[in-house]
Amino acid sequence: MKIDARIGLHKFTQGPDPWDEDWGIRLPLGHIICRDVDGTPHMVSEYVWPWTAYTADQKRCLLHFFYWKQNSNRVSIITEDITPEREARIRELQFLMTRQIYFGREKAPKTLYELLRYLRNVARFAEERACTVQNVLSQSTLLDACGESLPNHAVSVWIEWITFLRTLNPETQLGFTLARPKRWMDILRRDKEYRNNLRQVAPLPTRIYASFINNLSTELDDIEAHKSRLLNALHEAITAHAQVRMTNSRIPIGPALIEKYKLGTFLEKRGFGRNSLRSIAGAITDIFRVCKLQIHVFSGMRDKEANSLPYHCMIDENGSHGRKHCLITGYTTKFNKGRRLRTKWVTTELDGFRAIRLAQEFSTATYSFLGIKPSEDDDFKDDYPLFTSCDYLPWMARRDLTVERISTPKLMLWDANDLLRSRLCPLIEEEDIAELEEIDPFRPWRDEPEFAVGQRWPLTSHQLRRSIAVYANASGLVRLSSLRRQLQHMTREMALYYGRGSTFCKNFIADDPDEYKKHVAVEWQDGAEEAEMLAFVRDVLSCTEPMFGGAGSFYERQRERGVVMSREDVAKQMKAGLLAYRDGPLGGCTRPGICETRKGLNLIDTVCATDGCKHLIGKHSKIMQTIRLKRAAMAHITPGSISEVMEREELESLERVEREWRSQEHPVVHSRGGEDD
Repeated sequence: MKIDARIGLHKFTQGPDPWDEDWGIRLPLGHIICRDVDGTPHMVSEYVWPWTAYTADQKRCLLHFFYWKQNSNRVSIITEDITPEREARIRELQFLMTRQIYFGREKAPKTLYELLRYLRNVARFAEERACTVQNVLSQSTLLDACGESLPNHAVSVWIEWITFLRTLNPETQLGFTLARPKRWMDILRRDKEYRNNLRQVAPLPTRIYASFINNLSTELDDIEAHKSRLLNALHEAITAHAQVRMTNSRIPIGPALIEKYKLGTFLEKRGFGRNSLRSIAGAITDIFRVCKLQIHVFSGMRDKEANSLPYHCMIDENGSHGRKHCLITGYTTKFNKGRRLRTKWVTTELDGFRAIRLAQEFSTATYSFLGIKPSEDDDFKDDYPLFTSCDYLPWMARRDLTVERISTPKLMLWDANDLLRSRLCPLIEEEDIAELEEIDPFRPWRDEPEFAVGQRWPLTSHQLRRSIAVYANASGLVRLSSLRRQLQHMTREMALYYGRGSTFCKNFIADDPDEYKKHVAVEWQDGAEEAEMLAFVRDVLSCTEPMFGGAGSFYERQRERGVVMSREDVAKQMKAGLLAYRDGPLGGCTRPGICETRKGLNLIDTVCATDGCKHLIGKHSKIMQTIRLKRAAMAHITPGSISEVMEREELESLERVEREWRSQEHPVVHSRGGEDD
């Protein structure tokens, strides 16, 4: 019987050879375990298994077995380091990896990479004790000691390995009996504690968020102002460089071109000199980085998803509600075993599409130089990325670049120079830390050095993803009017497109439940739940002013007794559907589900206050603000009209409630019942 390797294959890639069970448990060293992109085979006996062909974007991925080396992707082979004992342990590691490849569930290349990375710890442990890997796995004492020696972040992978090996038949698949660890509960406890102590990605404080978006817009304005000169200089540089090579001339052409197109100040502002063509290439990479960040902000996609966008990635679709949607189409590999899954993200014409069009214009110059026209065919469009590496430019050419698979540049923000980071990310101020404490009062923000006042905000792309999911879902958390205006269009688009019950959304993701779970729409909806929880913590648990109404009185009494719900308790109750929170004109509402009290066209929950709703959390500051706005609005209503009568009745009701709340030194639960009834 032959068994196929359980890995996902992409077009034109060939997997490992099938394994014939007649060979026994261990694969022959001459067995082909993987192949390169061009089909070149590699055998089990090799110390490095190139897994690049099986990655979605064919980025360098090496499964190496030099367990005494720490750097996993930069391996230099020194034959003298491989003693007979080390080679024996290498073969043991290779054997265990073949168990994963042929008997485990299909795994993404990155997952196999991580499994081997932590498995090397076991071989190092065995070398320290002058024993074999099998000794460690088959003896309880050594198995427990190995688990205890692992760092906390490696414990979860250790658990995954032990759990997997337990599923194998000791005689026909493993070749030995796996020991039963005696301290397994300690390992599980360590893993749980480590996961519980992981710090969640911080959302950007509103001042930081607004500044970052404004700074990005300023950068794009500056780039567009210099775009025509940059492109002209780029095209002329490509032509001039070819002529210089033909004549074997050593005359530098960079300074003259930069002076001709008056780009010196622009380049120096970005940390590049004005005396080299490499400065133009560096500036283009910087432009790609800014465009990519803009796409992150106005789409919510992951870093890898943005970096691998195809050149042709903009589409317009009409929703059933008659509104045109601007969509970015690309692919994701998250939760899909490393295989590509085509998907879409919502963006806006003025923000997301603006950055994409700008990136396209600069990538077109590279494609033109290479004699390539990016395909729009769905089967091939991913081979032509939106962001092209500037190493293809003739004065930057590297030997390892090929036109069969266009490479993308490294556009991580931490790879950028300090000048770009300083222009984009503002310094942290006291009000930012105070806001973070409002968002999560149970996290010691001031003890984390990266969030110290005076430091530059430590931006990551996932912060942008989380921030748009949280803030855009709950505008009550966005306190700066400028930021609220900036997010308003994006909020409407994403709410219409990703919102629960959206028929348009179901057209391309909800028909497949497994596919739906992998999409940004799920994080968008999870962001709504998180925003609801954060708003409750801020407006109720961290509230310093008295609270009124049924629920307000309940939580007020809890506060007086020193009984305050934890953030985790709030999250659990909301997840179970026992608690909800929605901001309102008079305070907030804790009723889960649809409210049956408010009726008609009233926008203000006056009836909730006058009828003593047990779900109301009322605040005097909020009702005073509502009364002021109501009085101002009535000045524009025709006296004696039906509208004026209705509005006056509502105003008088609000004023009665305000007097009642003002007269109460301590709010009490209304006679109709409160939440502790």
